[in-house]
Formats: sequence, structure tokens, C-alpha cells
Amino acid sequence: MKSDYKGESVFPLMFIIIGITLLLCGIILLGTFDSRANVGIIVLFLGILVVFTRKGTIVDFKNQRIKHYIAILFLKFGKWKTLHEYSYVLLLRLNQKSYGYSHTGVQFTERKKIYRICLLNKNHRKRLNITDFKDKNKALSEAQGIAQNLKFEFVDYNPK
Repeated sequence: MKSDYKGESVFPLMFIIIGITLLLCGIILLGTFDSRANVGIIVLFLGILVVFTRKGTIVDFKNQRIKHYIAILFLKFGKWKTLHEYSYVLLLRLNQKSYGYSHTGVQFTERKKIYRICLLNKNHRKRLNITDFKDKNKALSEAQGIAQNLKFEFVDYNPK
């Protein structure tokens, strides 16, 4: 059994807006059917790359392996890793904060709480991220399900 935890876009919102603009411009340039059609194909391709590139994680419970991937449309690129050195499942609560500046120099911040499901090795020093959730209850039930399917122990973070 495999579970696919689709993550967020690789690019931030500002780049996605630019990508949508590139998509529209590419379609318009393709519609002209003259010498600009070649440029339209390139612009359309760049827009597709920016808008539809996502990241995620696939967990194969049967074969005890994990794959972090980058997906472009329906193609997923990544390598499988075994989970033999991991034996615990963990739920972390993180406060993420990001900064940005406008052209006038005004700073803006974005804060959000996330709940991250991770795998831990025996001494809790090595961590492997699986997925993030915004809701604590969903994250807790999913972490317990992952622990049960992988036959790992669900623990609190405690480096030794």
C-alpha cells in the first residue's frame, strides 16, 4: 500500500501569478499563427513549469520505503529511500515565519503554525520529514495511522 502526500507548490505565490500570466501570453502568441508562435510555445512551456510544479512525498508501507518528489504535471521525479534506519514516528508543532519587503522598503511577515509528521532513528538525532498539516487533529490521526502501517512506535521528540 502506498500513500501520496501532495505538498504545496515549489514556487511562491508571486511566481505563480507570473506563471499564469506567461500561460495566457503563450496561448495568445500561439493563436496568432505567425512567426511569434515559436515564442508562444516557449512562453507557454515556462508558464506550465511555474504553475504546475509541486512537491510531495510517497510512502510505500509494504516495502518500507519513501520517495520525496518534484511533480511537473503528472510526472514525478525523485529517488526511493529505505526506512530501515528509522523506527519512530513523530508529530512536531512548528511556527513558520517568513519576511518580505516591498519596493518602498516596508517589511511584511507571514506567520503560520504547522504540524509536521516525521520519522526518527533510534537515538532521535536523524529526522525524515513526511508531510505537513494545518490542523492538529488531522495530523495526529495521520501520524498514528502511519505508525501503525509502518509498524513503528509513535513517540514524543526527545534527543538522547
